[in-house]
Amino acid sequence: MVNSLPKVDPEWLVTFLTIAECGGVLAASRAMHVSQPALSARLRRLEDAVGQALFDRSAQGMTLTEAGRRLLPVARKLPKVLREAVEAVDPAAGMRLAGPLRLSASTTLADFVLPQLLAEYARTRGVPGLELRVGNTDEVLGAVRSGRVALGAVEGLRRAAGLHLEPFANDEIIPVYSPDRLPRDLQKKLQKVTRVRDLAGLPLLWREPGSGTRRVVEDAFRRRGVPVSELRTDFVLGGTLALRGAALAGLGVAFLPRRTIGQELALGRLAVLEKPGLRVRRTFSWVMVSGTLPAELEAFRHWANARVRSDDAL
Repeated sequence: MVNSLPKVDPEWLVTFLTIAECGGVLAASRAMHVSQPALSARLRRLEDAVGQALFDRSAQGMTLTEAGRRLLPVARKLPKVLREAVEAVDPAAGMRLAGPLRLSASTTLADFVLPQLLAEYARTRGVPGLELRVGNTDEVLGAVRSGRVALGAVEGLRRAAGLHLEPFANDEIIPVYSPDRLPRDLQKKLQKVTRVRDLAGLPLLWREPGSGTRRVVEDAFRRRGVPVSELRTDFVLGGTLALRGAALAGLGVAFLPRRTIGQELALGRLAVLEKPGLRVRRTFSWVMVSGTLPAELEAFRHWANARVRSDDAL
């Protein structure tokens, strides 16, 4: 009976899942740190094994076929099943950390929040090493779903299919500009802004699609009756640091987490665009597949939660 089962390598399914979550082989290659040819070869082997194409390929990218859509929810169960298989043989396996403390985080958290927490934890606990993988929110979710990491940290999400989210801190995103570098004609236009809709036509600086920051800002505009299609979206920067730098250079109005620009606000290098009242509150959340984390990751998560609650460490 076992011999009659199709021979499918779990690695092929992880590759399929990551490509589906990331939207293509290139993004999956970056997320998995595996070459594009190697990922394409794994995908071909999986398609050969199941006897059907799982993606439609076109100049616009890759989209799931009907067979791929049926396979996706099954593939999402794989990391948990593999972990349960190991723990069934060795119940203590799920509570051990093999190697460094490894997690994935979206860029705002990775740049401005987690380094201080990780450094303090490593100093006080003597962990064997640290590995922080950085990506946008969609890439972090893909890393957790595929089992490449057991714990992730993202911003602005309330739910994610097949994953458990646990809020641990709050954040605020505010519209800012450089009072020294923004061209005078644009500053005059900003002085006339009284409604959110007045921002249409002004140069707005955005994070890339898939970013949690961009997602919550777009949602905030929609809730105020302003479709994103009415806004300028031609300035896109791949990361919080790049977005902050572009705002400081006077390129336009950027939506940035307040905790990332405290010094710039205090020194007057950036100013808050107050009148439209477009401030966005969001949460930072841990993300994991439902189940038990390795002991060291579980210990870090509980320690970090207590650290954030007891002190303004962030």
